[in-house]
Amino acid sequence: MNSLPAIDYQSLTGEQAAQQLDELSELYTQVYAEPPYGWGPEHAELFRERFDVQRRQEGYRLISAREGRRLVAFGFGVTLRPTTPWWRDLVTPLPEEITVERPGRTWALVELLVGASWRRRHVAENIHGLLLSGRQEERATLTVLPAATPAVIAYRKWGWHKVGDKRNPLPGAPVFAVMVKELR
Repeated sequence: MNSLPAIDYQSLTGEQAAQQLDELSELYTQVYAEPPYGWGPEHAELFRERFDVQRRQEGYRLISAREGRRLVAFGFGVTLRPTTPWWRDLVTPLPEEITVERPGRTWALVELLVGASWRRRHVAENIHGLLLSGRQEERATLTVLPAATPAVIAYRKWGWHKVGDKRNPLPGAPVFAVMVKELR
């Protein structure tokens, strides 16, 4: 019987993550080049630009997963500020009880991605659990491409529910489902 190599999970500060940005960006590029995304270098560059800001934000947490020295997955998020643009660009407006932010109300799961060879080994589920463990916010939110069926199914299984749809403000951007999970 073959045993799978161990995956090592590590929580990284914003500074530690910045030192690994090339590796994070490389995995991001690989994962999002696949269907249903088909994203190119412009998305990887946008990821790098946004990441440099996000890693400095309140509530930032990144969990990396490695098999040996190889980065195989990561996930990260930040606490939303009251002035966040998160709830803009909604396809249909949502009630203020969902969209109004106050300090410490919502933590946003910005990215959760796993390299192709390591999927279906509970790596995403483990990262998800580590990211949300001990959060002080009332709830969490994320966006997911509806065509990313395995991700949508996993999020539902982990207690997320859809509250709306939004179009990211990029030319030709697809519509993403906006999901929320109560943390308390």
